[in-house]
Amino acid sequence: MSERLDVEVLHRREELEALREPWSALWERCPAATVFQRPEWLLPWCRELGPEEVLALAFRSEQGLVGLAPLAIHDYRGERLVALLGAGITDYNDVLAAPGYERAVADAVLAYLDERADAWDVADLHDLRGSSPLLAAQAPAGWSDEIEKHEACPRVTIPEGAGPDELFSPGMRARVSRARKRLAKAGALRVDVADASSVDELLDALFANHRARWVSRGEGGVLDEALRPFHRAVARGLCARGALRLFGLRLDGRVIASLYGLAERGGMASYITGFDPEFAWYSPGLVMLASAIEHAAAEGARTVDFLRGREPYKYEWGAVDGWTYRRRLRHRRAREAGREAGQGALEGAVAAVMAGEASPEVGLVRLLGAAGDLADAARAIEAARPAAGEGEAAARLEALRRCLDERRAACGTVAEMLGAHRDAGVAGPDAPARAARLFDELCARSEEASVAAYSLGDPALLERATGEVVELLERWGAVGEDRAILQIGCGIGRFEAALAPRVREAWGLDVAPRMIEAARRRCAGLPNVVLAVSSGVDLGDAPSSRFDLVYAVDSFPYLVAAGEAVVDRHVAEARRVLRPGGELAILSYSYRGDLARDAADVARLAARHGFDVLVSGERPFSLWDGRAYRLRRIEHW
Repeated sequence: MSERLDVEVLHRREELEALREPWSALWERCPAATVFQRPEWLLPWCRELGPEEVLALAFRSEQGLVGLAPLAIHDYRGERLVALLGAGITDYNDVLAAPGYERAVADAVLAYLDERADAWDVADLHDLRGSSPLLAAQAPAGWSDEIEKHEACPRVTIPEGAGPDELFSPGMRARVSRARKRLAKAGALRVDVADASSVDELLDALFANHRARWVSRGEGGVLDEALRPFHRAVARGLCARGALRLFGLRLDGRVIASLYGLAERGGMASYITGFDPEFAWYSPGLVMLASAIEHAAAEGARTVDFLRGREPYKYEWGAVDGWTYRRRLRHRRAREAGREAGQGALEGAVAAVMAGEASPEVGLVRLLGAAGDLADAARAIEAARPAAGEGEAAARLEALRRCLDERRAACGTVAEMLGAHRDAGVAGPDAPARAARLFDELCARSEEASVAAYSLGDPALLERATGEVVELLERWGAVGEDRAILQIGCGIGRFEAALAPRVREAWGLDVAPRMIEAARRRCAGLPNVVLAVSSGVDLGDAPSSRFDLVYAVDSFPYLVAAGEAVVDRHVAEARRVLRPGGELAILSYSYRGDLARDAADVARLAARHGFDVLVSGERPFSLWDGRAYRLRRIEHW
């Protein structure tokens, strides 16, 4: 398409709101567009979860609006990151481009980013289907460009003209039939599909069933309180467009299973399901899903898309993997700045060890994070020898070199884990879900290194680091046989295991199910330990006014990355669950490297939620470089 496109840059979400109707008309013209590109999905995301400022590009030709690139720029780990709106809870991201304009729109997006290279560092475009024009567009000269498979999205194909008996395999047909007979004996069975009059009722049932199901498994699910206003707005908007397929399976009028589906051209996508665990014996989830597939087939759908995730149940229905892709782009100036910053980080990591500001173990992890591999880390150590001279600096440098040489295998694993950490993108409104996936993966590689990279996977080093924290809490008088304590981000349960003999109750919450499994193994036989998967946005069902200490060891940096609202909610929740006079201990507030800003943030949070600050930014540990903040709940506030 050689026709010239005019671009309008929209910086405020209100400007996107004003584009709603032409946006909808453009969506109708785009045969490959999914529900996730509709304004009914992305505008609520912007209002409830997204940034105040966006960077949406609207492209017009003589035909009117022919393209829309809904982007935003986020600050993440010191870099300015370009991403598509909706990233995280959106299974398929993309631009909209009218037929015949796909390549022109994608090229124009990259050309605009090239012109505005001063405003961003990295473009991270993920959850793109293979047909996305953003994958085909040529990157400008001098950019780095990486494309990789991202997520599997299993999908069932419905044969054309298939009758009810042809939708499922004989084995699945028999399972569904048995489950329906069991339910029919238990009461009157009915499947409802939401309309304008029932959407709120069926959505409330979905929230309740989803939560009940996950709580029964000791996990938090993905429909926490923070996301519910978003999904309520989406469901109402899509219902008005005829694009919502929200099902409720009723037994004697009670909704015992739910499926939140999205109607797409020629298909249905199953976004979230849930059922009441009280009725698990009846297999209500199986019946609900079978009914939804039958409904989709009756409407003429040719596919049922299970969206992201390779859960085993999806393949029982005959699903076959489709894939999304991730494209990461970095312009020339950002690459050069990155190289300079990387060299500075290498030198800074070595200098911190030589000055005694970081232990060899912490310095080595910083070095591996900056270098990316062992060879560059070793070269950085050798390059520092002339400056070290003799004496203490030289001895510390030698300890760093020896640490690398003696633990090469562990260092290789840690370097890979740090790379996975960088790539995971645990920032923004979907940070809890991303953090859960990241730490499940890291825990599978090394339980010890997943909770403290500077332990280098060595149980003895981890025990030493754990002991330093336990000693600090005892020195503060924060633990005792009559006390109940709760940890935010308990990881593999190392502190629960260490502190259980010293306290009345030790609770631990974490977003990563695999870590909770590891914690339960570590704490087996300790009757006063309670462990649960959390949502990452609050303290869930932890009882109010129950605890003498709430503490977080290197978990607050992930809350800070998730955004101010998440941090604020956790401090408010800490006040809720603490007794008057109880304490909140934050050991490491952020990874920003700005101690003054961290201290100011903690002081502001304390004032807002009724805490006195007793300790601010002290460094009490010899092995770990974490800073300590100690807050006490004000009784009358």
